[in-house]
Amino acid sequence: MRWWVTAMALLLPMVLSGCATGHEDAVRDRAADFQEAVAARDWARACAVLAPETRTELEAAAKAPCAEAMAEETLPTPGALERVDVFGTMAEVRFQSETMFLARFDDGWRLFAAGCTPQQPKPYDCAVHGG
Repeated sequence: MRWWVTAMALLLPMVLSGCATGHEDAVRDRAADFQEAVAARDWARACAVLAPETRTELEAAAKAPCAEAMAEETLPTPGALERVDVFGTMAEVRFQSETMFLARFDDGWRLFAAGCTPQQPKPYDCAVHGG
């Protein structure tokens, strides 16, 4: 019995870190999908990466379909990737010039907010965001 507890104590951190890495890779890939779409001015593709609430809010604020609304947004050029942090069903991706926030849905990771920059005393001001 003692060997089993020792084995679990040694294996559990490896298994959990493997899961975190998998999520970090998926989050990084989704953020890259969004950046590539914005750089290519492929607004429909950028909209496909947004969380449903973010897309709804963007369309409501612009009184236009998502692709038209995205074309009007001013998003910073993100610069180099600095870090990816996953917290359960939420994630933060930091670049040199902006931060993105993602949420995990049944169909994968989606952007909840993008073009976010720190604003003191508030945490962030985001160009695109959900409720």
